[in-house]
Amino acid sequence: MIGAFVTVMLLLIVGMVMYFGSANFLNRSTQFILFFDQSVNGLLVGSPVKFRGVPVGEVKRIMIRAEGQREDSTAIPVVIEINRSRLENDLGVSRTAFAPESIHESLERGLVAQLNLESVITGQLFVEFSFEPAKAFSAETHIDHLNESIDIVEIPTLNSSLDQITADLAQIIADIKDLDLQELSENINTLIISATTQLQGLDTAAISTSITGTADEIQNFIASKQFKQSVDAMRIAFDQVSATARSFNIEEGPLADTIDTWSAQITQTLDSFDRLSNEASALIEPGSDLRHEFESMLRELVRTARSIRLLSEYIERNPNAILTGRSQEE
Repeated sequence: MIGAFVTVMLLLIVGMVMYFGSANFLNRSTQFILFFDQSVNGLLVGSPVKFRGVPVGEVKRIMIRAEGQREDSTAIPVVIEINRSRLENDLGVSRTAFAPESIHESLERGLVAQLNLESVITGQLFVEFSFEPAKAFSAETHIDHLNESIDIVEIPTLNSSLDQITADLAQIIADIKDLDLQELSENINTLIISATTQLQGLDTAAISTSITGTADEIQNFIASKQFKQSVDAMRIAFDQVSATARSFNIEEGPLADTIDTWSAQITQTLDSFDRLSNEASALIEPGSDLRHEFESMLRELVRTARSIRLLSEYIERNPNAILTGRSQEE
C-alpha cells in the first residue's frame, strides 16, 4: 500500500510539472535590454513589442538603472521579452532575427528599437523594431551602456520623434492660450455683420428687373423694323458707292485696289454684324440658357444674402458659437 501510494504521488508530481511547465517549455522566449535616452512616459510593463507592426513580445521590466550600467550613462533601461515560439510557429519564421545564434548578425544588419505611440488618446507607447542599415552595429559607432558583460544582449535604440511632437503640441496649446479669443470672436462677428449690411443694401429684385428689362429692350430693338432697315440701308449705300466707283471705270491702279479691299472688308463687317445680332437675340430671349443662368445667379445671390443675415443674427445672440459651434438643442 505504501509503495502504491508513493508511486501515485510521484506520477501526480510529474504530471503537475509537465502540465504547468509545458507552457514555458513550449513557449521559447529570449530577453533583451534596451536603453532609451528619452522619456519613457507611457511605456508600461506588458506594453507590446512589435517588429514592423507585428506583435512579437512584450515589455518585462522598466528600471532606473540596470546592473552593470556605466556611471556616465543616464539612459533608461528596459527589458523586453521576444516570443520566439510565436515567430516560428504562428508567423512562419524558421530562423528569427532574435534567435541567440543570429542576434549578432541582425545587429550587424542594423536591427534597432525605438518608441512609438500606441494610442493618441491614452498616450501609451510600444517598442518598435526595424532594420536600419545606416545604423548598423559597429564597435566604432555603437554606444554601449554596459561596462561589463552580463547575461543579456543589448539592442541599440533610436530616438523617436515623440519628444518633438510633444514639444510642438505644447507650443500650439501655448499659442492658443495667448490668443485673445474674445477679440477674435468680435472681429468675426463684425465682419459678418458688415457683409450682411452690404448685401442687404443691394436691391437684388430691382437689379434683376432692370437687367431683365434691358435684355428685353435689346431683343426688341434687334427684332424691330428700324434695326433691319438700318442694316438694309447700309447695304444699299455700300452698293451705291460700289456702283459709282465702277461708273468711273476705276478698274486698275492703286485706287482700284483700295476700293476692292474696302469692299471686301465692308461686306465682311456687315455679315459679322448680322451674325452678331442673331446670336445676341438668341442669347437674351426669354427661354435662352444665358438668361436662365443669369436669373438663377440672382436667385442664389438673394438666398446667400438671406443666409448671411440669419447667421449674423444668430451670432449676435450667441457670440460663443464662433468657437463652440451650434448647440445640439438648436
